[in-house]
Amino acid sequence: MNLARTMQIAKIDLLHNIRRPLYWILVIVLFLSAWGLSTGTLQISSGDSHVGGTKAWITSEFAITQMLGMIVFIFYIFFAAIASGMPVIADDEMKISELLHSTPLRPAEYIWGKYFAIIMSFLGVLVLHLLSMIFFNHFVPNSRSLEIRGPFDALNYLRPAFFFAFPTLIFLTGISFCIGTWSRRPILLYVIPVALLLACGFFLWSWSPSWLDPRINKLLMLVDPSGFRWLSETWLKSDKGVNFYNHARVEYSLAFSLSRIVLACFGLLCVFAAQITLVSSMRGASKTRKSKFRFTSNSNTPEKYERLEATDSANLGSLQMTTSQPGFFQSLWHVTKVELRELRSQPGLYLFIPIIILQTVTSSSLAVGAFDTPLLSTAGTLAVAAMNPLTLMVCLLLMFYTVESLQRDPTTGTSSILFAAPVRTSALLFGKALANSAVGVFILLANLLTCLTLLAIQGIVPIQTGPFLIIWGLLLIPTFLLWTTFITATFSVTGNRYTTLGIGLAVMIFTIYRALTKEMNWLGNWMLWSSIHWSDLGILEMDRRAILLNRFFILSLTLFFVVVAVKFFRRREPDPGRLLTRFYPAAVFGTGLRLLPYALPALILGVMLYGSVYDGYEGDVVKKALKDYWRKNHATWTDAVLPNLNSMDVQLEIEPNEAAFRVTGSYEIRNDGEKPIRLIPLTVGPHWQDLSWTMNGKAYQPEDRSLLCVFTPEAELTSGKVVRIGFSYTGHLPKGISKNGGGISEFISPAGIVLTSFTPSFLPVLGYASEIGVDKDNKHEQKEYPDDYYKQRKGPAFGSNHGYSTRFVITAPESFTMNAVGVRVSESVQDGKKTVEWRSDHPVRFCNVVGGKWEVKEGQGTKVYYYPGHTFNIQEISETLDASRKYYSEWFYPYPWKELKLSEFPAYASYAQGFPTNITFSEAIGFLTQNDNESNATFMVTAHEAAHQWWGNILTPGKGTNADLLSEGMAHFSTALLFEQMKGPRGRIQFLKQIESQYEQKRRRDSERPLVKIDGSQDGDTTVIYDKGGWVFWMMLQQLGREAMLQGIRQFIEQYHDGPDYPLLQNFVEFMRKFATDKPAYDAFTKQWFYEVVVPEYRLSDGLREVSSNSPEEWVVKLKITNAGTATAKIDVAATTGDRFDKEGRQLPDYRDARLAVVLGAGESREISITCKFKPTQVIVDPDALILQLGRKSAILRF
Repeated sequence: MNLARTMQIAKIDLLHNIRRPLYWILVIVLFLSAWGLSTGTLQISSGDSHVGGTKAWITSEFAITQMLGMIVFIFYIFFAAIASGMPVIADDEMKISELLHSTPLRPAEYIWGKYFAIIMSFLGVLVLHLLSMIFFNHFVPNSRSLEIRGPFDALNYLRPAFFFAFPTLIFLTGISFCIGTWSRRPILLYVIPVALLLACGFFLWSWSPSWLDPRINKLLMLVDPSGFRWLSETWLKSDKGVNFYNHARVEYSLAFSLSRIVLACFGLLCVFAAQITLVSSMRGASKTRKSKFRFTSNSNTPEKYERLEATDSANLGSLQMTTSQPGFFQSLWHVTKVELRELRSQPGLYLFIPIIILQTVTSSSLAVGAFDTPLLSTAGTLAVAAMNPLTLMVCLLLMFYTVESLQRDPTTGTSSILFAAPVRTSALLFGKALANSAVGVFILLANLLTCLTLLAIQGIVPIQTGPFLIIWGLLLIPTFLLWTTFITATFSVTGNRYTTLGIGLAVMIFTIYRALTKEMNWLGNWMLWSSIHWSDLGILEMDRRAILLNRFFILSLTLFFVVVAVKFFRRREPDPGRLLTRFYPAAVFGTGLRLLPYALPALILGVMLYGSVYDGYEGDVVKKALKDYWRKNHATWTDAVLPNLNSMDVQLEIEPNEAAFRVTGSYEIRNDGEKPIRLIPLTVGPHWQDLSWTMNGKAYQPEDRSLLCVFTPEAELTSGKVVRIGFSYTGHLPKGISKNGGGISEFISPAGIVLTSFTPSFLPVLGYASEIGVDKDNKHEQKEYPDDYYKQRKGPAFGSNHGYSTRFVITAPESFTMNAVGVRVSESVQDGKKTVEWRSDHPVRFCNVVGGKWEVKEGQGTKVYYYPGHTFNIQEISETLDASRKYYSEWFYPYPWKELKLSEFPAYASYAQGFPTNITFSEAIGFLTQNDNESNATFMVTAHEAAHQWWGNILTPGKGTNADLLSEGMAHFSTALLFEQMKGPRGRIQFLKQIESQYEQKRRRDSERPLVKIDGSQDGDTTVIYDKGGWVFWMMLQQLGREAMLQGIRQFIEQYHDGPDYPLLQNFVEFMRKFATDKPAYDAFTKQWFYEVVVPEYRLSDGLREVSSNSPEEWVVKLKITNAGTATAKIDVAATTGDRFDKEGRQLPDYRDARLAVVLGAGESREISITCKFKPTQVIVDPDALILQLGRKSAILRF
């Protein structure tokens, strides 16, 4: 191989690449992404989120590695496929391959020269990318980035580029170059990037449930070509601390380093394969295929064929031929038929479809819900779950096929004939678009059959086609039409394959970026990316107007792009002398004026859609009203002394089809404090209309302070005095549409109704609600309380200071069942309307109203109201509700209400709430959970929410720091108790392992505070409150003993459940001390786990298994155990053999273990030995899950 000729080829191609728009479009995209990410959009989840706390730098090596690992793969992948796969194909299309191969140039020189130009071009792009990142991260002034910028260190950029970007680029360019050289078909170049993007974006990067086998996880890390999974699972998933991420280097394991070398070598091997392919094709060894049509010359012509003799009188007119221009539909049919025949012969189509189907199967079968539990798939949830990957992949496919279809005619030389034919341009372009759109329709049909097969295999949920027709037919097809016409119009305007592909990829990247950063709205969301929420309880009831306007807007844009494509499509080469005249202002203005009528429908619909978003409940009008509420009242009314709600009487009329309600009611308000109260504030909703008030039966006009209505009684409200405030108003909930299809927690719709007293959704809120009107611009730190604050008298954290009575008279359509707190005392039906009356049979501190078209499952003092199509988990929910009421009453406090209800609502939001007597569940939680042997999410969620009847309702925590620990943490603790009672040790162990894994993954090491200091305001607080809180209470039970713990809880609730002093965590810790038999040990336990931030982490090493010298029937296991964590704990180390539990949770007879109790402080190690009367197969730490720890999966030693 002659190096000079190789470098000459490389030089020529490199100069050509520099002039190509494709590369510069990629550079512009990367430049803009560097600018956008310089504000911390893609930031490592670590650091102290408090004001002034140490933040994770976006300039650290870990941060740059994370960014490059994702961006190089996502942004470069299609550009690399096009630029790398096309050089040899382009030489063939320009008919210069024969010329090149007739010279002394050898195939190896040609191939490696081409590839060297490609890789150098992308390395140049990578250099510009790194320089733009350095420029925006270090030199451009940005006040929002001051805390997340570290000092410049070139290695922070060079090492990630070398270990992540460079191998990935070699791999992507090498494999694309090989496919292009081998196939000579441009469409096949897009198979690999589509497959890789699906595998990484929708599987390797996102799917990592807590129950995944570590060995499989390690394998997935090594096969990820981007390297991002290895980085995430090894370094980012478990927070190592902000100082570590900001200053440490990324340490690459030997296995990962070898995987990167193998990846790069595979790319180079693909280039070598391309060389072999080219050599083989130049030898001309292929055999000529015999045609079944053989034309031969035969002088002995059969007599039946007569020779036509030329005569002087013969002329064309004697043939009686006629000509006419074919009609539009005739031309359309012929063009479509030819294009479909060409598509049928494309091998890429038969590769794309299985890849996309595989992604659909993977995303549905591996979907997980709350606590990493598998979900049951329904037709609607499958259709919506597949929307994002289907839209992305089909749009990419349509772009590639459309561009190649338009480029095929000039490339093959048939354009001179076709463009001169009497075929209308509109028929020509529309025929091509129609044929390419058929590809998208065929893919949808193939995915439909796949999804129906999945539902049949699942065998639980009914098989339906309607949701697929609605979601994929009515919603996705307009997207495909728009995209096809946009690409066609872009090609018509630019006339260049690579420019069109570059613009198309840039538009798609920008759209998805805006959607992922929450900056998208209905006007710009042409892909409907993550905007559709499905509910089996009702078909697209929420945001239906927005969806319709969006789809009509998309169709109107489609019409406009059709006109643009037809107008600018070139059937003749333009005159170079007149080319510039098209850009004269007069010419541009004239063209725009002629296109205006076609753009007018899109402009009108676009304005309507934007106006609807602006006026919607997430629009600027409502945002300003809520922000004015905060500005006007925050300083004056925060922590103001308030009277108590004594009773409420509410008449509520609901029209679900119109999302409308009418309220007439009154509050009886009493001053239970010692000081007189002069002013009574009530917060109202921005969606209320026709608001009128009364006070003590007389019309009254309160002071309007921007949604805060302030009442001034005639006389001060002294202790024990009462005032009755009446109200009447109408409203819509929600009022208008959302910004971009976000979830909503309270609503009125034909699918269901959810209303609560926590917000002014349908009832006035007594006092000032400090969380209303707060966003990132005015978010502030929570109030800090002194350490001895818990010794003072405290009001409740939520709800009224004292329980109050409720009476709801609710009128709704006859088909609806309406539930409220308390018991139903009457029900009547008249003129198609049902009126029910609910009264509280015991005081409550907050209330709700929920409605739906349900069936009911009755238990022992419990009722489950559910959608008739969701019967899958009803028995489990009902039994868990029964067990909760029975055992929580025995363990904690007698249940004071007559019945306990649980009602299902549409999955417009995925949450559950435990109001007094009236629990609400989203259909996405519990009802559609696929329970298995590893977890029982239905049981867990039901037990947790039922526990809130005691922890939150009967006992309300005090207002102050750590209040949620006595609500959410104790609910998790109660769930663990009920798991052990109903499901045995295995169920409890699995539950505790799950929430332990959640804590390890979601904690923020630097901002985590002691349990007594947690207030829920910082990143990572939620998992501490729920998961660590539940674990620590469980460990407290081990410390005190079960009976002592439960006795203490009963007395604690008895003392605090009625106020007037509501407890905090410190009150609970001090109260429980008197039940400890070993008070010094109890004090050490509470000091460590409640007042410090500690957690142990155990590691086993130097394991040795041998037969005992004392007896041949005994085995001795020797090993070293290290506590790499920060807590001191007594832990069991067990040598075991056999599986412990069967599928039903019963202990198997073949299971045996031998245990040793070990106490290790932080950083301590110990050599231990365990004697067994059996041959052990492994050693595990804490087999009964009694101690919270990090790295439990790694604390196993297998023999």
